[in-house]
Amino acid sequence: MISKNLPNILSIFRIIMSPFFILFMIQDEPYFLLLSLLLIFVVSITDFFDGYYARKYKLVTELGKYLDPIADKIFILTVLFTLYFILGNDIFPLWMVVLILLRDVFITVLRSFLKAKNLQFTTSRLAKSKTLIQIVCMHTIVAILIFNAFSILVIDYSSIYYIMFFCTTITLLSGVGYICQYYSKGPNGLY
Repeated sequence: MISKNLPNILSIFRIIMSPFFILFMIQDEPYFLLLSLLLIFVVSITDFFDGYYARKYKLVTELGKYLDPIADKIFILTVLFTLYFILGNDIFPLWMVVLILLRDVFITVLRSFLKAKNLQFTTSRLAKSKTLIQIVCMHTIVAILIFNAFSILVIDYSSIYYIMFFCTTITLLSGVGYICQYYSKGPNGLY
């Protein structure tokens, strides 16, 4: 039998695991990069099962509706800011990470505002894909670091810039979708 708290426990697990990514990445030992990649993978799987169990067993709660996206944002932003500090601004530009952060803050505020007005706020297909794309990008960037650290396959670090540019673009486009949804409600529905 599935515990009714399992989805929320998995979300809390993702939050708790965030500092471990920082800890692994600051070690001056290539094997810790493998642990970092494994951690991203484990957190990604728990994110999948969190939503899967909540929907399949009708365990969706108001707490879970907020906790799940917050856990995603905390872990993803932890990874992105850590990679920025490890790789530096030329390879991993701060402006991209800041735009992703601002988009997430803005959408969270907008979601809360609409909820307070009892207006429906649906997650678009692009917004659902955005988290998956961010996770794939994080896996890819850490994999590049592993390939280079172990000299398995030397990949130019400039590719990381383009991966992040793609990730940032998708993230911002998903935010635009929410803004369009907001304006489609019309001024009478909002005030």
